Amino acid sequence: MTTAPAPRAASLSLTSVWNRTVQWVTGTKHAVRSMSALRILFGIAILWLLLTSAADRHYLWGAGSVWVDPAVDRRGYPDILRVFFPKDDAALFDLSYATLVALTTFFIVGIGTRVVTPLLLVFWVALSTNSVYLTNGGDVVIRLVLLFCVFADLSQHWSVDAWLRRMRGPVAARRSPARMPPWLGTVAHNTVVVLCAYQVILVYVNSGILKLMGSEWREGSALYYAFHLDVFRVFPALSDLAGAVVPFVVVGSWVSVVAQIAFPVLLLWRPTRYAALVVLMGMHLSIGLLLGLWPFSLAMIALDLVFIRDRSWDRAWRTVTRRPFLHHGAEQVP
Repeated sequence: MTTAPAPRAASLSLTSVWNRTVQWVTGTKHAVRSMSALRILFGIAILWLLLTSAADRHYLWGAGSVWVDPAVDRRGYPDILRVFFPKDDAALFDLSYATLVALTTFFIVGIGTRVVTPLLLVFWVALSTNSVYLTNGGDVVIRLVLLFCVFADLSQHWSVDAWLRRMRGPVAARRSPARMPPWLGTVAHNTVVVLCAYQVILVYVNSGILKLMGSEWREGSALYYAFHLDVFRVFPALSDLAGAVVPFVVVGSWVSVVAQIAFPVLLLWRPTRYAALVVLMGMHLSIGLLLGLWPFSLAMIALDLVFIRDRSWDRAWRTVTRRPFLHHGAEQVP
C-alpha cells in the first residue's frame, strides 16, 4: 500500500492554482468593457447629483452649510481639501463647482481619463467633506471605488481616448514612450477589478445580514414601509400602487435579502451569477425609480457589471447584431 503520490498530487494542484492565478493577474486586462461602463455610470451618477443640486449648492456645501463644520472637524478630513471649496469665498466655490462638473463630463466621455480620474477624485472628495450629512451609501461607494479606479484602465471602450487610439493606429502606439512596463499596468487594472468585486460582495453581504436582523424584512413587510416614507416618495401614485400589491411586497422583501446574503455563493455558477445580477440590478432600478436614489442605484449597477466578463459582452453584442430587424433595412437596399 503506497500513499506517496498524494502529497505530490496536492503539490501539483496548488502549483496549478498558483500558476493560473498569476496568469490571470498578469496575462491580460479583464473586465475592460465593464470598467468602461462603470466609468460612464459613475460619471452620470456624480453629474446627476451636481446638476440637480446646482441651485442649492451654497446651502448644501457652501457658505450656507457652516453650521455642519463642527461635525466635519470631528471627521478629521485634511484641511487641504477645504482649499478647493471654501465656504468664505463664493466665487472660488462656484469656480471649483464648475470645474467638478467639467471633470465629470470629461470622465463620462473618456477624455484624458488617466489624468481626469485622480482630479475628479480629489474634487469630489473635497466637495463631499464640506457637509457630512448629505452623504449616503452611493456617495461612499463612489469615493472609495474612484480611488481604486485611479489605477485601472477605464477607457478601453466607449471613450474619446479609445477613438483617438484607433485614429493614431498601432504604429503611433508603438512609437509612444512607455512610461511603465505593460505587465505592471495589467496587474494594477486586474487588482482594481478584484477590489471592486470584493467591495460589491462586502456591501451586499453586510446589507443582507443587517436586513435579516430587522423583523420587517423577515416578515416581508419592509418594502411596504419603504414605499410610504414621505421623503422618498418621488412618484406617490406609483409607490402606492407598488405597496398595494402584497405578493410583490412580500416576495420582493424576501428575495432581496436572500440574493444579497447568498451573493458570494451564487457567483460560483454562471447561471446563478447572472440570475443574481438580474435580481439585484432590478432592485437598484426600483430603488432609483420609486425612491429617487439614482446616484446610489447607478453606482451599484456599475459595480454589478464587474462580474460580467468581456466574452459575455461580446457574445451579447453578436446576438443583438444578428437580430433580423437590424438587417431588415439593409436587405431593402438594391
